[in-house]
Amino acid sequence: MRDVIILVLLYFGILTWNYQPYMDVINGARLQYLQSVVHTAISEAKIKGYFTSTDLQTIQQNVAQALGYPTGNVFVSGTTTPTTRGTPIELTVSVPTRINLFSLSPSTNHAMLTAHESADSEALD
Repeated sequence: MRDVIILVLLYFGILTWNYQPYMDVINGARLQYLQSVVHTAISEAKIKGYFTSTDLQTIQQNVAQALGYPTGNVFVSGTTTPTTRGTPIELTVSVPTRINLFSLSPSTNHAMLTAHESADSEALD
């Protein structure tokens, strides 16, 4: 019985040690995707000087679909008031993630992956 207990304890330790690099790679890929989405969206929005609510909802739905999250778990905020040339516009996209495959305290195993970018508006009016 003692050997079974030791084997079970070692199993979770080895499993965590083996899969942690994969969790890091997955979180890194998610963050790169978010940064790409934010960069592309802000490049398009700076021409008109703001994001419409439809733009923000489209970004939210596309990110949720691409990363496999429910739409309610993707948080998107951006500049929704029209701005003129030289005024900064901003966009932030966040998704929840887990840090470790297994955690003894699940409440500390959650984090937010966030991509944020700002650019000067190019809108004339």
